[in-house]
Amino acid sequence: MRQVRLRIIGAFADLLFTALLTAGLAGCSGLGSKPQAQQAAPAAADLNVYPQNYRKQIAVYLSQQLLDRADFSGARIAPPALKSVGGANPRYVVCLQFSGRSQIKNKMAIYLAGDITQFIDSSPEQCGDAVFQPFAELEQVAP
Repeated sequence: MRQVRLRIIGAFADLLFTALLTAGLAGCSGLGSKPQAQQAAPAAADLNVYPQNYRKQIAVYLSQQLLDRADFSGARIAPPALKSVGGANPRYVVCLQFSGRSQIKNKMAIYLAGDITQFIDSSPEQCGDAVFQPFAELEQVAP
């Protein structure tokens, strides 16, 4: 009976030694690397990417939204500018002006990470300083 106990205790000791050795080696495998808190976080996407192809993007977007060719007449566009929108962080906006049906409409496209996220009416404060240019690309994709 005593020998049975000694074998059980010996087996338990071997199992405990193996478990401790394995845990010790696993802990050593992280040597030389920075603790998780010190490792560099992945770079966050830049939300204010300059919209490189803004004229074409807006032309395609508007061709899907505006169905009447008269809505496109006299279209003018300003280059992207960083502006505060709704008290949030500055975003790139593109100001547009349409003079269809004897009525001037002022709009702006708001960009986030290089893509149009909103197309809304603009106020004189938002686009009053915009330098408009003819927007011929819009007439090329007009319905």
